[in-house]
Amino acid sequence: MKKLVLLVVGVFLFATNLINVNFFEGKNKIDILLSLDNVFEGRVKQIGKYSYLITNIKSDKVIQKEFNDKFINSIIISPQNNGIKVDVITKSKIKTSVALTPDGYGLRFRIVNLTLKSKDVNIQKVPHANDSGFDMFSYLMALLVLVILAGILWFIKRNKISLPSANLQMKVIMQKPIDVKNKVVLFEYQNRKYLMLIGNTNLLLDVFSEDTPVPKNEVEFEEMLKLSKKYDNIEQYIKNAEKLKGIDETI
Repeated sequence: MKKLVLLVVGVFLFATNLINVNFFEGKNKIDILLSLDNVFEGRVKQIGKYSYLITNIKSDKVIQKEFNDKFINSIIISPQNNGIKVDVITKSKIKTSVALTPDGYGLRFRIVNLTLKSKDVNIQKVPHANDSGFDMFSYLMALLVLVILAGILWFIKRNKISLPSANLQMKVIMQKPIDVKNKVVLFEYQNRKYLMLIGNTNLLLDVFSEDTPVPKNEVEFEEMLKLSKKYDNIEQYIKNAEKLKGIDETI
């Protein structure tokens, strides 16, 4: 009985938390990008016609996204006892697929419209063809930036050097120490701004649009941090990273 209790407590402590959800809309597809505070180790199960259970992810809120002039009416993401539930509300015939981001801290849930006009059929018959259309630009750029930043931050962490300011057209705008091992850094890359936690873990906290004003001093930077709900949980992210530090250093 004691072993069972310890197992349940261990699962609760090391469960992966959902920190952000982004929707990327294409012509005949919609991607849901789930950002996590830990490497995803759960499973995806279809529990209804268009209902899916993603295990080993914790969330305490319901997220609902409505779509206008799309093949999907709405998507509802709600917490469950052992994960989160994704409900796709649609009258169209759809196909879904799931893939991890390169660092494992994100899960891409793709929904493809199978109710297409004849001229669109050839496009959907090649699921791995290059998506060079404008509809996927934002999603691909977000993934590219994550991969670039992860590589740079890994190199910085291993070699203990200063952050680059000119490479890859990326510059550091502001940074704030959290403790002796962690700090929050605001990057700018191709007119977009990325807020990251750097230290024991390299975690993307937020992405800001092109029209977001650049903070000119520490006071304005503090005001920007207050606008990010994920920043309120930064102590929990650092705590989780400390628990996973031994595993991280073996990768």
